[in-house]
Amino acid sequence: MNSPWASVRRVMLAATLVGANGQIAIAEDAYPVRAIRLLVGFAPGGATDVTFRKLGELASKQLGQPIIIENKPGAGATLAPSTMAKAERPDGYTIAAATAGLLRYPYMQKVDWDPIQDFTWIAGLGGYSFALAVSADSPLKNVTDLIAYAKDNPGKVTVATAGAGTTMHLLAEALAGMAGIEITHVGYRGSSEAGTSVLGGHTMAMVDAVGTIVPYSESGKMRVLLSFDALPMDWLPGVPTAKSLGYDLVYPAPYGLVGPKGMPAPVVEKLYQAFNSAAESDEYRKLLETLKQTKWQRSPHEYEQWAREFYVSERSLVDRAKLLRQP
Repeated sequence: MNSPWASVRRVMLAATLVGANGQIAIAEDAYPVRAIRLLVGFAPGGATDVTFRKLGELASKQLGQPIIIENKPGAGATLAPSTMAKAERPDGYTIAAATAGLLRYPYMQKVDWDPIQDFTWIAGLGGYSFALAVSADSPLKNVTDLIAYAKDNPGKVTVATAGAGTTMHLLAEALAGMAGIEITHVGYRGSSEAGTSVLGGHTMAMVDAVGTIVPYSESGKMRVLLSFDALPMDWLPGVPTAKSLGYDLVYPAPYGLVGPKGMPAPVVEKLYQAFNSAAESDEYRKLLETLKQTKWQRSPHEYEQWAREFYVSERSLVDRAKLLRQP
């Protein structure tokens, strides 16, 4: 037979649970009440860093709290989001920039995180275009010259990128594989270091975001040999696409925002609305034009669905680039 005290304890427990749930609901409703950390997997000064600093600045105005950018380059730009996923609480106060590398790196290196299940997909925000360029004084005037030189000098063509395992690295290796040549990849800590390397004559070419390369080409410091877009771009007049040269490499790369798995829906929705409004702003659209990036906005559900499909398709490109890790 239950004692009267057992009934009292049950009532007290129920009241405690209701109170706790009430506090959680209030906390979610009041979110955010302090600064938010936004981890970016690239070095300061590059296109991705500039992009997310502007998005954070604009979104913070709507959220009413500062968004602090922390740069964590490494592991093919996955160090920032993977560290967040493993170490941070899903309360919305630590989030991370997500690029295509997040859905590619597990095919290249063994990791202790799942690219889909370990994240909350918050918002798709934009996309990159990529190009291959050499120094303006390079004797390599076009892709034909580069391929001919590489065939005569296996491994002597050095290609700089913003890091091993990045989209730039993947595209360089995939192009080399399709052209039947051997290159030497040189990964740096960011785009600015890669550009400096080419201009200083330490490497022969670089693959990077168009927004990084165009200022070099417009100032006469670099010559762009090809782009990886589906069609020729207005801001790269006369530059052929890889596809037009016979290489089936069309690669727009969306980017967005992720958090640790299990984030409360109200918090996700607040972040999505704030960052989506930032991406819709005239100020951000001007930055997209400056960086030569594309508009690509997705809701949390749409972004996760895209990620699942992209993760499956990415394996074939990693395989073609001969970067697929062995079991």
